[in-house]
Amino acid sequence: MMLHPRIASLALAALLLVVSTALPSGQARAEEPNPDPELQADDEPPSEERPVDEVEDADEEEEADQSEEDDKAADEGDTEGDTEDADDGMDDFDDDWAADVVVDASDDAIPVDLELNPTGADWFVIEFEDDGDNQEEGGEQQQGDLPDSADMPIVRRPVPGARPSKPAQASRPSRPGPGGNEDVPYSTGGKPVSVRAVPWQAQIYFPNESSQWAAKIRAGTPVWQLQHFCGGALIADEWVLTAAHCIDEDMVKAGYRVRLGATDISKNEGLSYKIDRIVRHSQYQQKVLPAPPPNMYANDIALIRIVDDRNLGRRDPSIIHPIPLFEGKVPAGAEVTGTGWGKTESVEGHVPSAVLMKVDLRAMDNTVCRMRPTYGPERIGGSVICASHPQRSTCQGDSGGALTFTNGAPKVVGIVSWGKKRCTGDGQPGVYTRVENYLGWIKQAMQLDPSRNALP
Repeated sequence: MMLHPRIASLALAALLLVVSTALPSGQARAEEPNPDPELQADDEPPSEERPVDEVEDADEEEEADQSEEDDKAADEGDTEGDTEDADDGMDDFDDDWAADVVVDASDDAIPVDLELNPTGADWFVIEFEDDGDNQEEGGEQQQGDLPDSADMPIVRRPVPGARPSKPAQASRPSRPGPGGNEDVPYSTGGKPVSVRAVPWQAQIYFPNESSQWAAKIRAGTPVWQLQHFCGGALIADEWVLTAAHCIDEDMVKAGYRVRLGATDISKNEGLSYKIDRIVRHSQYQQKVLPAPPPNMYANDIALIRIVDDRNLGRRDPSIIHPIPLFEGKVPAGAEVTGTGWGKTESVEGHVPSAVLMKVDLRAMDNTVCRMRPTYGPERIGGSVICASHPQRSTCQGDSGGALTFTNGAPKVVGIVSWGKKRCTGDGQPGVYTRVENYLGWIKQAMQLDPSRNALP
C-alpha cells in the first residue's frame, strides 16, 4: 500500500521523536567521557535535520514549535543539573580521604594577623593573574631574558560587620582554559599573617626594573609584583631552602636577590641579601611528561647561600630567624600550612599592596593522589607530598616556599613544587617536595665545595 507523501513524512517524524525520547539522557557522553566536566555539561546532541521539501500547515508548525520549546527547556534543565553535578565532583571528589578535624587556631604554629584580619574570615581569591602563555613557569628562556614573574592571586579582605559572602571565584575558581591542566609552579589565598609569625619566610626577587616588563607596567601591573619570583625558607643563618625551579646560575648572574623579614613586599620592607652561590639537585630538570626522568616531578630542591653585601648588621630574631627541618615521616591526613604573597584588591582609590598569606591544608595519601586525573604514578612518586583542602578550593603557597605543620612548633615538611595552573581544590592537590627524603642531601649541599653548584 502506498502512503500519501505528506502522511509518510509525518509518520517518519513521529517515529524519530519516539526513538529520540526513548534514548537515555547523556548516553553519548557516558560512552565517550570528556575530561572537562563543564564541556560535558555544554554538550548537546545534534538537532535532527528536517526534510527540505517537508511542508506543514500553520497549525502543525505552531505545534512543532511548542514541542521544540518544551524539549529545549527540558534539555536546559538537564544541562543545569549536569553542570552542578560536574562542579560538585570537581572539588568533592573523595571526601573520605581526610578525617574531620576540630579547627582550633589557639595552637597554630602560624597565627593570623588580627590587625589585618579582625573578622578571622578567609580572604577570597577574586582573580588569579597568570601570563596566559600556557607554558610551565621557570622553563627555558632565551639567553639574557629574565624568567617570567610569578603568578599572583588578587585577594579581597572581609568587611568587618558585613554578612559573610563568597565571590563567584572564591570557593570554586573559574575553570581553566586551554592549558589549564598543565603542571606548573604556582602561588596563594587564605588568611593574612605577619612576618613575625613566619620569620623564616624568604622572597626571591629581581631588584631592578626590566625592559621586558614595559607592556605589563603600561597595563598597570606594579613593578614590585613583576619583581617577585619565588618563596623560600631560611633554614640556617646563611642558607635558604627553595625549589630547584626557583633558581639557576643565570638568575644569580642577572642579580636576583633574597629578601627576609618582609610582610608587605610592595613597600620594600625587610633586609635584602646578595645570592653568593646556589646548589641545585642535579637530577631535576624543568621538563614535563612525556619527558623521562630527570624531569620536574622529583628532586625539586635547591639551596641558596646568602651574604650581607650592604652592611645590614645584626638581624632582629623576632622578625628573622631559621626554621628547623622535620626529620620524621609526614602521615597522610596531617594538617599542614603553606605561605606566600597575594595582592590586595584595588578599592576606593587605594593602590594594591602585597599581603603575606597562609593557607591550611591536609596531607593526602600518595596513593589517593595518584588516582586523581592527570596525576598518576609517573608524576607522584615517594619523594613528594600531595596536599589539599578537603571539600574546598584553595591556592597552595608560593613556589619554593615552605610547607609546615599547622599546629605545634613550626618545622619544614615540604617545599612548594608544582600544581595545576590555577588555584585548585580537593580534586587537584598541590605537590610538594618531601623534605624528609632529602635531609642527607641538604646536609651535604651546605658542606659542598663552593666551586660546585649541583649535587645528585
